[in-house]
Amino acid sequence: MFEEMTFENILADMLADAPDGVDTSEGSLLYNACAKQAVRLEEAYLVLAGIEKNMYADTADLEHLIRAGIDRACYIRRATYAEFLAQFNCPVPLGSRFRQDEYHYTVFRAADEEAHIYEIGCDEPGSAPNHLLGELQAVEYIEGFSVGKILSCTTQGEDQEEKESFRARLLSTYNYRGFAGNRAYYLSRIKELPGVYGCKLERVQAPGDAIRVTLIGEDYRSPPEDILKEVQTAVDPVVNAGEGEGLAPIGHRVTILGVEETPVDVEMTVTYEEGHTYEDLRSYIEKAVEDYLLSLRMTWETSNVLVVRVLQIEAAVVNIPGIIDVTGTKLNGVEVNLQITDGTVPVKGEIVCA
Repeated sequence: MFEEMTFENILADMLADAPDGVDTSEGSLLYNACAKQAVRLEEAYLVLAGIEKNMYADTADLEHLIRAGIDRACYIRRATYAEFLAQFNCPVPLGSRFRQDEYHYTVFRAADEEAHIYEIGCDEPGSAPNHLLGELQAVEYIEGFSVGKILSCTTQGEDQEEKESFRARLLSTYNYRGFAGNRAYYLSRIKELPGVYGCKLERVQAPGDAIRVTLIGEDYRSPPEDILKEVQTAVDPVVNAGEGEGLAPIGHRVTILGVEETPVDVEMTVTYEEGHTYEDLRSYIEKAVEDYLLSLRMTWETSNVLVVRVLQIEAAVVNIPGIIDVTGTKLNGVEVNLQITDGTVPVKGEIVCA
């Protein structure tokens, strides 16, 4: 709206209004006076442009997008904290803190006092610590402590919802009229629940009239069993199915399922640059394939058919530095594109490079 209100244009308009015969050349008294005002006015217009941008959900920055979501009862999914089981060589007090690399952990409950196994929570939110198992170091002195290690992750942490994902979800609230029981209501409410990244609804006739909801979770894969149980309880508890004890209206029997996965085995012939081997580039090849399959899984909610394309696999791999060419690619043993029409999502299977 204010693109034309630049320093140069503002200054030119000011000088154009000067009386005849007044010196307006650069360096003159009038020029210098107008130039200082033009700088301030340009700054004011930039602030106004920012205000206008943040008034609308399609252009707002994250802070104002979150505030706009509050008005629509649409809330961003905040990052959550991971929880673990850890074992120590001696009893440790509740509230004691430990660290591993850049992450810190706090002991909050004893799981097995005789074996010195405790439940600990990561102090930093997000998914990065989920798969970090290993030795713990005490932040402060604990008498008798010498060894501690993380055994397993009991509750995975989640990253905060990405800005554009939240923006799309917020904008979608302007395009439907959700009320208890319609499709838009279910989609919007279920996708607000922790661990749910997308869902599909289906009405099933047998046995009985019911609603089947299929979920996709973190990394756009099948959610873990605990997430499915939590969503089932929130939507329509099994013990009181159809009684309206959850999000589902009374009379609606809802079954929550996780999306099934289709492993994609990839065989290809790769030509490497001199000095590079498969072992050197293996992790990069696997990541390239996984990133491509992830991009397909992210479209699952809005697609009935997912097509894993040989050309896209080869393009992703050949762009890796150190690789010259990729040929003869097979997907699940066949040199053709893999069409997935059964509602499942593709995940990386075995990768073989000749």
